[in-house]
Amino acid sequence: MYLVGLDFETRSKTDIKAGAYKYASSPTTDILCLSVVTSGGDEWVWYPSGAAPSPAMLEAIKKADLVIAHNAEFDRNIWEFIGAPDYGLPSIPAEKWYCSSAQCRVNGLPAALEKAAKALGIKVRKDTRGKALIKLLSLPDQKTGKFRNDPKALGEMGEYCLQDSRLMMQVVGLTRMMSQQEHLDWQITCEINERGAKVDTFLAERAVEYADAEREAIAEELTELTGGVVTKHTQSIRAKQWLLDQCNNDLDVTRLMTVYKDGEAKLSFDKGIRGNLLEKGAEGLIAVPDNVLSVIELFDQGNKSSVSKFQRMLDMANEDDRVRGAFVFAGAAQTQRFASRGLQLHNMRRDCWSADQTEELLDIMGAGDEIPDVMNTLSKLLRPAIVPEPGNVFVVGDWSAIEGRVLPWLTMDPAAEAVLDVFRADEDIYMHTAAAMRIDDRQIGKVATLALGYQGAVNAFKSMAKNYGLTMSDAQIDLIVRKWRKANQWAVRFWRYCERAAVKAMRRPGEYIPVGRCQFVMVQGLMNQTLCGVLPDGTLIQYPDAKLEYVDTPHGGKHQVTYAKASLTPKVDATEWPRHTLYGGLIAENFTQGTAGCILKHSLRELRDDNKASVVLHVHDEIVQETQGFYSPAVAKRLQKVMETPPAWAEGLPLKAEPAIMARYGK
Repeated sequence: MYLVGLDFETRSKTDIKAGAYKYASSPTTDILCLSVVTSGGDEWVWYPSGAAPSPAMLEAIKKADLVIAHNAEFDRNIWEFIGAPDYGLPSIPAEKWYCSSAQCRVNGLPAALEKAAKALGIKVRKDTRGKALIKLLSLPDQKTGKFRNDPKALGEMGEYCLQDSRLMMQVVGLTRMMSQQEHLDWQITCEINERGAKVDTFLAERAVEYADAEREAIAEELTELTGGVVTKHTQSIRAKQWLLDQCNNDLDVTRLMTVYKDGEAKLSFDKGIRGNLLEKGAEGLIAVPDNVLSVIELFDQGNKSSVSKFQRMLDMANEDDRVRGAFVFAGAAQTQRFASRGLQLHNMRRDCWSADQTEELLDIMGAGDEIPDVMNTLSKLLRPAIVPEPGNVFVVGDWSAIEGRVLPWLTMDPAAEAVLDVFRADEDIYMHTAAAMRIDDRQIGKVATLALGYQGAVNAFKSMAKNYGLTMSDAQIDLIVRKWRKANQWAVRFWRYCERAAVKAMRRPGEYIPVGRCQFVMVQGLMNQTLCGVLPDGTLIQYPDAKLEYVDTPHGGKHQVTYAKASLTPKVDATEWPRHTLYGGLIAENFTQGTAGCILKHSLRELRDDNKASVVLHVHDEIVQETQGFYSPAVAKRLQKVMETPPAWAEGLPLKAEPAIMARYGK
């Protein structure tokens, strides 16, 4: 294939954090330079302030099989909003655009270009000067509000831009390119991102006002409770020391606040620690005075990150009140599932107010009256703040227990058919799980089903139980774990088979090793050597720089696969990547979540050409279409058929989805 890689450097008075779509469409945004590199070795840098673009460069772009950019949605928008209309650049068909960042993600690498390059052992220049050039040329002067013009600096920026294009093409050449299906799924993601979803800006504005007022009230309470030591919910260091002083450095409290980073013990006051302090303190298991518990609760309320999403909505909303660019294809590295950016739609509370309840709250907030439990109330308004256009409705389809269905189906274990039969008969899987453990408690059955399928034990059960208000002792939970595993030996076997298959594949490079409906194959020469999990539809999930290592276990040593994981902190160099161990439960989770993601992507392909409805959102196991109210019953019927009809490769997988018609996004 003939490939062309390009990269834009731009300037604007609009913050890039508002999203690529809002940034590119801003009237203050302009192109500083464009670098182009071809797979044939040709290179150009074009400055719009200088001569017209080279005809040879334009011809190269025209004949390219793929036009590659890192985070290509940004470059595509710059091309379409500015390059084509303002500078006469030729149109590039949507199907030609290709994202090297998405390619990094499907390879299990960091999405950022420099981090991916470091992971591949490519020597990368320090970006100190590049950041300085961006500050000098891309951002307006803080005093005058005008852009600076510096021909010498612009020339330097062009060279930096060209180096990035060269680096990008080098990374592309050293990693697996997306398959045709992956490329199509990325394109569909771009289409959904470009379509966007409308937000209720009136609701968002009122929510921001109420949140700001509540934070002021929290600051006053903190000041009073701590005697002026802590005056804001952001002063975590002060609050931590005040708490320790109030608790007289109690050993149990200190132990609960201790975390280890790089082997060094430190005291933390983060969200998880605060939750443990509140729980243990309320139960009387640690000596925490009531005033300290009140301060911790106020910190939790003030730091509710979900409420800050309302301001994010307002920042990202375009002139038509639609927020665009919310979804990241293959954002969850080892499963290729989608991630969310900007609004972080994947993290919105699922328990939310109905459309009618939202309208009642809007009347109250519009009048400036008080609302109860402000931060909690506001966080339950996040989903309903996403609305269809006037005259339209949402049709929301939600797969029921998708992972609980996929996992037993993947195993191909005859004993797992009993679980699948429960789904096929449309019976209550949670009651079935409880009965199999000889426990007459649906809630325990539900938590066990959700928490234990991936080799989870006491801590996994406890973590899930918190979400459902279920409190049990460690001894009681340990008994439930043992009962669940005894009743679901198909899962226990699958964990063991997954681990063995991974080890076997590492010992037999190039050979496909089956495990249930999936396979493992180790590919030498791809990022040293990469262990690939092959999902039922052929999708690859990759474990880069895989190694077979001898590890100690509670029951003696054994060989396990380790790999370099892409989720790195910004300060960690590629050579210092923490290595992760592939154990059976983790493999089962990756295979299951990856396959569930494949089901979602298949449905999005099926719905792509629906002329009566458009997909505007998809969140984990949900698909949200927007349509005119008149069409909604027919759209709901088709959506249900698409979601409940397994692809050809998923024969025998029982799927269930019952779409609902909504005036606002909800649950």
